[in-house]
Amino acid sequence: MSRIINKLKQVRWYIWLRDIALWCAVFFVISVWQSRNMLDIDSNIVIEKKLLVGLDGQMSTLLKPDKPTLIYFFAPWCQVCALSIGNLEYLNLDKINIVRVALDYSNVEQVQRFAEQHNISSQILLGHESLKQQFKIRGYPTYYIVDEQFMNKQHKVLAKSYGYSTALGLKLRQIFSG
Repeated sequence: MSRIINKLKQVRWYIWLRDIALWCAVFFVISVWQSRNMLDIDSNIVIEKKLLVGLDGQMSTLLKPDKPTLIYFFAPWCQVCALSIGNLEYLNLDKINIVRVALDYSNVEQVQRFAEQHNISSQILLGHESLKQQFKIRGYPTYYIVDEQFMNKQHKVLAKSYGYSTALGLKLRQIFSG
């Protein structure tokens, strides 16, 4: 009788392991498919030192030269953005800069309401169509981790993601990108 019970326990463990592996494979395939039209990892991008206006009226550059920058592109009407923007708070700011960029908004008040609803006290930059095209934004939220290469004034894409990302997922991208 105990042999039969042991066999059943082994079979259950195998089924769980198989199911977890299958879900991970499906998630990976969907993630790769979603990011197929984004900028390639390890590609170089020239980002002009243009200043963008923030919600607070202050001018700011998109990237900071001291450490890699996670650029979070979102739209204030995006429900997935509403769920995921708070996950940025779990990243270690000693190792990465975080820049939130609003795109596809109808007016500044719409972005302001979004920031208030989600208790965002950090600066939000107001993006524009040419920035959206430069970063190949096709949906929201879109994340890029970019680092400056001092030799040729270009920036290297270290990581990318599209869609909802958990706090753990963002932390792992931060760790493995640099």
